[in-house]
Amino acid sequence: MSFAEARELFRDVVDLKHYIPLSTSEKTKNDLLLAINQKEKMILLTGEAGSGKSLLLRNVYEELKTNKKVFFVSNPYLEINSILSLLKSLDINTHQILLLDEAQLLTSEIWENLRIYADRGNVTIVFATHDTDIKKLLEKKHFSTRINYIIPVKKVTLPEMENFIYSKLLKNNLNEIADMFSKKNFKKIYKFTKGSLRATNQLMFKLFDVMDYFYKKDPSRFANNKIDNKYIEIAIMDLKAK
Repeated sequence: MSFAEARELFRDVVDLKHYIPLSTSEKTKNDLLLAINQKEKMILLTGEAGSGKSLLLRNVYEELKTNKKVFFVSNPYLEINSILSLLKSLDINTHQILLLDEAQLLTSEIWENLRIYADRGNVTIVFATHDTDIKKLLEKKHFSTRINYIIPVKKVTLPEMENFIYSKLLKNNLNEIADMFSKKNFKKIYKFTKGSLRATNQLMFKLFDVMDYFYKKDPSRFANNKIDNKYIEIAIMDLKAK
């Protein structure tokens, strides 16, 4: 069994080759693309940590970059001087798109500077930020009337989580491992992850690590090609202990 190979598919990194188009995330992506194509000035992409904002934003960038003038910034806090210099140099007659991930790291002063540039009308700025930071931002009067769209990234449903896990495994020809999962396993996983894709990745990474360990000690444990929920419980306990 290639449990070690399966584990690597769920490493918690932003990697488009592991992007799985789920119905919830695809609707969010389409809503975001619509707002961008309408040349809205400021758009907030919000969601809990681990909801998939970064991967979705990267996916939007890849889709737009061949036909649009678009810039993607993964850490605006570290690159803010470059961003401001870029905005100063933009052609007032050409529509540009700036995708800012982890926007909650920006200071109030930087937010205000970016708002001023957005008001010029030649740039659409998408801020991906934690939903816990939205209330504070909207309390600032100069933002409450200027945010054109607030697009939430919702948690995935249980069937979507199943599809997420199955698709990753099948896409990489790990059909035998995919077939080991039962509805009971998925319910156990979902109860812990609560629809968070990051939590799902973290749990699956740990689960396959646990299974790889026990398989190397005694392959007969998996002779029935099923996954006992005890391995999921071990993985959960290990994650909780950290």
